[in-house]
Amino acid sequence: MATYTKETFKRLFQSKFNLSKWQMLLQDYFHADKVRVSPEALDEDAEDRKGYFLGSMTTHDNYELGFFYYEMEDGSVLRRKVGLRNLIRPYLGYGFDAALAVFNDGTNWRLSLICDLKEDATSTKRFTYVFGDEKAYYKTPVSRFVDLQKKANEFLEIKKAFSVEALSDDFFAAYRKQYAEFVKFLTGKEYIKKGNKWVEQETGEPDAQYFTSFKEDDKLVRDYIKKMMGRIVFLYFLQSKGWLAGNLHYMHDLFYDASDDVKRDFLDKVLEPMFFGLLNTKPEDRSSAPLVNGVGVKYIPNADEIPYLNGGLFQQEKIDEVDSVFPAGMFQSLFDFFDSYNFTIDENDPNDAEVGVDPEMLGKIFENLLEDNKDKGAFYTPKEIVRYMCQESLTAYLQTGIEDAEVKEHIANFVKTNDVEELGGASSELAMSIDQKLIDVKICDPAIGSGAFPMGLLRELYACRKSIEIFEEDNAADIKRHIIQNNIYGVDIEKGAVDIARLRFWLALIIDEKEPMPLPNLDFKIMQGNSLLESYKGVDLDVTSKKLKTGKDTKKTRGVLSLGFEETDVQKTIQDLVKSYFSITDHTLRAQRRQQIDKYVKDYIKVCAEGNHEVQDAVDELEIPNDQFFLWHTYFADVFEQGGFDIVIGNPPYIGVKGHREMFEQVRLGNLGKYFIGKMDYLYFFFHLALTMLKINGVSSFITTNYYVTADGAVKLRKHLRVSSSLLSLVNLGEMRLFENAPGQHNMITLFRRTEEDNKKDCCRIIDVHRTGALNEVLFADITTGKDAETVYSVSYQNMLFDGSECYIRLSTSQSTSIDSILMKIQNGNQTIREICTINQGIVSGADYVSEKHLSKYPISSQKRDGIFVLDELHSSDAFVLNSILQSPNDKTLLKVFFKNSDIGKYVTNEKSTKHILFLGKDIKNELMLKQLYPIIAEHIYAFKQILVDKRASLNEKTEQWFTLNRGTSHPEVFSKCKIVCPQRSKTNTFGYNECEWYAASDVFFLTNPKEGYDLKYLLGLLNSKLYFMWLYSKGKRKGETLELTATPLSEIPIKKVLDHEMSSVVLLVDSIISAKKQGKDTSDLENQIDFLVYHLYGLTYDEVLIVDPETPISREEYEAYSIEQ
Repeated sequence: MATYTKETFKRLFQSKFNLSKWQMLLQDYFHADKVRVSPEALDEDAEDRKGYFLGSMTTHDNYELGFFYYEMEDGSVLRRKVGLRNLIRPYLGYGFDAALAVFNDGTNWRLSLICDLKEDATSTKRFTYVFGDEKAYYKTPVSRFVDLQKKANEFLEIKKAFSVEALSDDFFAAYRKQYAEFVKFLTGKEYIKKGNKWVEQETGEPDAQYFTSFKEDDKLVRDYIKKMMGRIVFLYFLQSKGWLAGNLHYMHDLFYDASDDVKRDFLDKVLEPMFFGLLNTKPEDRSSAPLVNGVGVKYIPNADEIPYLNGGLFQQEKIDEVDSVFPAGMFQSLFDFFDSYNFTIDENDPNDAEVGVDPEMLGKIFENLLEDNKDKGAFYTPKEIVRYMCQESLTAYLQTGIEDAEVKEHIANFVKTNDVEELGGASSELAMSIDQKLIDVKICDPAIGSGAFPMGLLRELYACRKSIEIFEEDNAADIKRHIIQNNIYGVDIEKGAVDIARLRFWLALIIDEKEPMPLPNLDFKIMQGNSLLESYKGVDLDVTSKKLKTGKDTKKTRGVLSLGFEETDVQKTIQDLVKSYFSITDHTLRAQRRQQIDKYVKDYIKVCAEGNHEVQDAVDELEIPNDQFFLWHTYFADVFEQGGFDIVIGNPPYIGVKGHREMFEQVRLGNLGKYFIGKMDYLYFFFHLALTMLKINGVSSFITTNYYVTADGAVKLRKHLRVSSSLLSLVNLGEMRLFENAPGQHNMITLFRRTEEDNKKDCCRIIDVHRTGALNEVLFADITTGKDAETVYSVSYQNMLFDGSECYIRLSTSQSTSIDSILMKIQNGNQTIREICTINQGIVSGADYVSEKHLSKYPISSQKRDGIFVLDELHSSDAFVLNSILQSPNDKTLLKVFFKNSDIGKYVTNEKSTKHILFLGKDIKNELMLKQLYPIIAEHIYAFKQILVDKRASLNEKTEQWFTLNRGTSHPEVFSKCKIVCPQRSKTNTFGYNECEWYAASDVFFLTNPKEGYDLKYLLGLLNSKLYFMWLYSKGKRKGETLELTATPLSEIPIKKVLDHEMSSVVLLVDSIISAKKQGKDTSDLENQIDFLVYHLYGLTYDEVLIVDPETPISREEYEAYSIEQ
């Protein structure tokens, strides 16, 4: 039996296909026991191929694997993907679970694993390697097939060897290393991962260029390296197309054939002349163009065969003016790394993947390469989610104006399958109508990131139009070019994101081009800007209702424009300039037109700031575009003249106010400021933005957290959605983990249509997932097609979605009329907790302990976790402070035992703690009073003065009483009286009771002071019952499956007023439960009795009890015979 080494596989993969060697490998390597000596010809009538069945095997894990071989026409398999999968698909229905197939054209050969497994999504899947290049390294397949050797008779292991995701992870990890080495060479710094965070550390001396060329600007260094590597990656994709002098190893040869002298200055002498002198210069202009870096293209072989691409990617920008030289060894390492991977120019779709680096990798690189991207709330959206959202939003758009449910269903099927017969054929009236909508659609992603969603919609639009228009493959690039230039728009605050998004669009065109063509200009389609601000320094730049005309030189207008109502709208003028910009291919003329547009935009801003000389003067130094604002109604005037966008889609950044107050403050002062609430998520602004960007009946789809459905900080958003939209679908992914590195999550996909308040005809489809763990493609397909047993599917009318004055969005609405009936029994005629007792939140100190951030920012002689306001007896330095305080009669009066929310259990709480809080209230008026009355505490707290002053300042609060607790000192009595306490977040209804002195932080809520006729222990019994869990789960607030027991949902809980003897029955049981729990006894029987009492108090039938608790231990006979009098 033959042994297969790395060298054996490398020679096999580099060689032309040899059928006899392959048959031997099937027997010796895969241990296939049913390989045919003579291949059996397949009965297929085709001139361009001959197919053969080579045999089969039953794997050790009981899968039937068939072996197939196809001889294809010359040159057809290297770039051909479409159709190859379908050649095998019919045979999967004849007893095979999967097939291993070779497609050979005499030069190159594809090895494909084709699956149609029950646990996979519904479509057949193909995973492919392309072989036959004698100079290729084939690092990935060689490594994987060597590793597979001992398990090559197990199908699931074979499948792993074809994994695209694993290759993506490998490539990105290696790419990050290369990037980090270039950055470290210049700065002497690199990011080290500590826990879940990337921390920058100095690991060497910076290069002299760091000071001379980069002026010690770390961000400039990172942007520079990122752009350089992005351009080189693009060249590898061009190379895979054969467009670099027809040499599929051009980049390797470019470096290795250079002299040592050239290698030592490879960027200046080779790469930049290639970028700017060839790829960005027309062939006819190259001889007369200035020599790039003084050397021109003399070190570039076959320079006349390098195409002119234009498009902006290779346009020399300000960042390129930086002088830099890198050691030759760094470029050698970089090219060796790129050479070891297969670059495939077509973006893989979920069902057809070539095992190689595809353009989508550029998106993953951008989203993950910036170590601070997670802090910016940016996460890469999995492709199955992107595809689903693109199809759903496109379907909703195409269904606009159609009332017939059957026609709507046909449109939805057409979008998913691209079967034009769903529309009645390509020439039907419906198909023509749909095609016109596809041609006219205007789509925008206001937080485009690396372009995942617009790229997804490009694929969907292209596939749909191809099905209807039935154009030749030669026209594919023209159709894509039309879509990119006419249908898709995007904005992102990060310039790097814009660069990557444009790059992916350009690559999408190149795949279908037969010959190199200049790339389209995307400068005014995919743009940098702050989507949430159409204002500058408080000046509104959305002057859509005003006209502007050219003014004379006056002090008032400073020689630019003046407000008027007679001449053409300035937006129209800029729009005309932008339109003309797209048709200019000469880069010199284009640069001049760009300068003209930018100057006109600056003049426009100056007029908007008429009379504000400070802003007008600042505009002269302003870079256009920038990350400070975005002129929606100026740059995209053609869209807003038609009423707005048809589709707004995206994954907006997940950012809270904490640590990002300045970002929120900027928006608060801008056009969306009226939607600001003190405690909200940044992504809420994008919903508001979408509702202003969409035309009436336009649709929007966002993937976000699900917190907005009940969060206090989202009340304005919910009210805006209720008035101005119809929710079309809500996919609540709950506890499932969607983003690999994102904390918390609880994601939701929201699809909504902008509507007028009196025109809400659409129902909302609700998909509520009740699972945990990682979400994968197969499971997601089951969830979204109604096949998942642990997902609840329902439909709701718009007027049933929003509940109460806070407009909570209820996912469980109309799920069950029986549940609705039970909830009504709890609510009807009963007072709420806010009417019965007092609700207070625990203490906000400002800084409980010393953190790593404190240690890095402030010159304090403390250790991490040393107490500031909270001191722990078990922490050595805290114990010393506590001992000093306890020896001072006055100081120790402010020392209070402090508890955590984890000290709360059902019915009871811990009543001992090693933690103590310094209860410094507002009654201590000034520092002098603190020193005089509490000298020990004063000495301790003064060590942290700057931390506490800065904390107050960051909250825009007065700093005079920096030494006091921030919140919770105005109601000290609640901490020492009889009380119910509950944690802010809990998986179940957890309400504890105590009568001791019990101080806690702000993640604990206190219920005290019940009014006459109510006993706290009666409330305690109700709140801990199974019936009230149903109420809190259905009508309260949740994050995923976690209850949010904050002031608002607590205040809205209804409590039934009962007779004294009924209340006494509950209180007696509660007393027994508390006593038993303190003795460590089991209380489940007593708690069941509480549940029975509560069911009867609210008049539930036994059938309703079974809905609340399907596993109730009581029988129907027992329940119906039960009397509260017992």
